Amino acid sequence: MKLIIIITAFILFSTLTLAQLELTSELYRYSDDNIYNSAYKISDNIYNGSLNASYYVVTENNTLQFYNQNSVNYYQEYIATSSLFRKYGVADNLRISEKSQFNFGVNYGVKNNRDVFTILNFSQLSAYGNYRYSFAESDFITAGYVYNNNTFNNFSLFSHSVHKTFIRVNSSFVTETSLILGADISAKLYSENEPSAANQSYQLTLFGQVGQAIGEKAGLSGYFQLRRNLSQAARSFYYDNTLFYQDELFNDVFSSEGYETGLSLTKLFSKSFGAKAELTFSRREYNALPVMDTEGNVLASSRIDNQIGFGVEMQNDLSNYLPGLTLQFNWNYLINSSNDVFYKYDNQLFSVGLDLSF
Repeated sequence: MKLIIIITAFILFSTLTLAQLELTSELYRYSDDNIYNSAYKISDNIYNGSLNASYYVVTENNTLQFYNQNSVNYYQEYIATSSLFRKYGVADNLRISEKSQFNFGVNYGVKNNRDVFTILNFSQLSAYGNYRYSFAESDFITAGYVYNNNTFNNFSLFSHSVHKTFIRVNSSFVTETSLILGADISAKLYSENEPSAANQSYQLTLFGQVGQAIGEKAGLSGYFQLRRNLSQAARSFYYDNTLFYQDELFNDVFSSEGYETGLSLTKLFSKSFGAKAELTFSRREYNALPVMDTEGNVLASSRIDNQIGFGVEMQNDLSNYLPGLTLQFNWNYLINSSNDVFYKYDNQLFSVGLDLSF
């Protein structure tokens, strides 16, 4: 009851300070036929709800934002997989001149899991800063730094910090073609030193994307991303006579190297209705993750996955019925081929949801 009263008061207050406060809410239902992405297909219905608030302080050359994000994932059958996430942050956009601006921000997030998954509860402190310089109206370069500190209070073995520096170049041409090129260098540093394992890893990422307008209401886009591990660090632990690798638990960007490519077609059918179709392919090599059978025998020194995916997204603006209301539908299907039998799987995900902005 307290939560309902708080949300109601928040909505009423937002209508009084519309120029300064923005409130958004989302409600989605997902139908997933393989929630753990494994050969042992387990299906469930997932309900996701979020309530986000942003407060803006705007001056001639500066936009300061304070925000709060809250979301919950609720699994209908496998309730233990459900989780709650909260984030609080501040972001600032400083316009130095007509051609340059500086963006920076700090945020703090907490994720709480249920039952046996509470061991994976974590908090994250993040900070970023980037500088953007425009050569022309649609040509600019952006360079910056991102810092994340992830703390696992119940499992300090996996606590770590991530440092990333990046550069992006965006250009547009008279042929209605757009080009994005970028490079990142990232470092993952563990908080606890382990004498028997590496305590840091480094990764280089190169990225390129080309977009082409097709008439006035359609566009075609293609991208390619290459990731290379300059060094690899992986951790594991024993539980109930079973060896668990962090790569299998988290599958973050440092878990593997390889490449990813894709094509997407976007079409606007009217002012209120649009659709997007996307086809992707990726190859991931988990160099620190051996392939083993159920008896613990090593079958291969590293796991290799090839994954193909297809997705369709449709969005319909329903502002004519209720201001700020949007209906979205998504369908995604992927096939993962692996030299590890456990990771030979397919996954199909349907979702439908409503977004409401105040």
